[in-house]
Amino acid sequence: MFNVCIMGASLTTGNMGVSALAASLIKLILTIHPDASITFFIPERSSKPQEIEISGRKISIKIANTRLSPTASWGEHIFVILFLSLLYKIMPFRRYRKAIIKYNERLRAIVNADFIGDVRGGDSFSDIYGVKGFLLGSIPSIITLLMGKKLVLFPQTYGPYTSRISRIVARYILSHAHIILSRDRESMEFVQDLLGKNKKDKTIMFCPDVAFSLDSIAPQNGDIPPFVNTGKDSPVIGLNINGLLYNGGYTRNNMFNLRMDYKLFVHKLSEAILKKTNANLLLIPHTFAPHGHVESDPDACQEILTDFEPAYKGRVQMISGEYDQHAIKGIIGRCDFFIGSRMHACIAALSQKIPTAAVAYSKKFKGVFNSIDVGGFVIDAREEQNQVAIGKIMTWIEDRAQIKNILQVKIDSVQNQQIKIFSEITHAAANRN
Repeated sequence: MFNVCIMGASLTTGNMGVSALAASLIKLILTIHPDASITFFIPERSSKPQEIEISGRKISIKIANTRLSPTASWGEHIFVILFLSLLYKIMPFRRYRKAIIKYNERLRAIVNADFIGDVRGGDSFSDIYGVKGFLLGSIPSIITLLMGKKLVLFPQTYGPYTSRISRIVARYILSHAHIILSRDRESMEFVQDLLGKNKKDKTIMFCPDVAFSLDSIAPQNGDIPPFVNTGKDSPVIGLNINGLLYNGGYTRNNMFNLRMDYKLFVHKLSEAILKKTNANLLLIPHTFAPHGHVESDPDACQEILTDFEPAYKGRVQMISGEYDQHAIKGIIGRCDFFIGSRMHACIAALSQKIPTAAVAYSKKFKGVFNSIDVGGFVIDAREEQNQVAIGKIMTWIEDRAQIKNILQVKIDSVQNQQIKIFSEITHAAANRN
């Protein structure tokens, strides 16, 4: 049996981007190694297995859960696990090292793994969400390295860093990683610059974001608006509103230093679409945080629906049901044009060859869009003002066939490239064991 340990992705966060990464990694690994046993090493209250259906096959994912809570048992507390891994590294006696493994099942999951990879939610190998979050997210990778295991960094964005300590920790992990996969060319250059002389001995490869391979499964029932299935006389414009941007970030005070007034922007953009076109507007959340939470996409979408539904009866609707990552991608697949501010909402559209415009708050959008030759359809909210951005998007909606033609050529090759790369790196690990 081929034992795989995945870090930095889960199926239970409410963030469909993170769930898309988790499901896609499971799919890729099982496509290449159908008998693989997969474990998530993740922050989680419970060690109860997570379930998923892939290509008609029900899969149970083992959970090696870690916690930060002072009420957590000592064996699952992340700082205790980190201490034990350090003790394991410096311990000269094999008998005591075996005892450390024997009495901690989280470390045992790492030691018994044939292949270990960390994806960090796709964009958290950076401190743009805060230094504390970056450092805590780095601990599983550090534990892996201290245990003497080979670490693969799955395709993701690397950097930027605002803090010196973040750069030091990032350089340590990157310089000791076995393989570094980057989902964009810009991040490859960033890693090479950060490593300096150490880069010559590193395997740094481009690999498209794994979510390009996520299965799309349109829900059969539920709250899908009727206009989605009424033909092409009135195109469907999908709009994903990022609740975190809508509320000004975790600080609620323009945390990402946007030049754009994002909240006003999505209102004005919605108005322009409904006034100047005959399109129907479908509001599609992608992160389902609790009501009132700063990250809640549904709360932000609901405000747009409340503002415009009375004046545009039937033409503006919101997805309000609870769907998983496959179903959300299936819903996005019904759109004729998509506008997103969540990276993996955009990938869900692009991977289905749907013309897509991104409204970005970090470099990750441009890098991923550039990787499939559509970087020109990214609006950087840190640089663009509202009216200019709205003007560009309205033009792209009219010229959406241009984007579709590019995607028709690129997407199939992207998915084939992923299979090739994952086949190479996992078979190498399997043959080594």
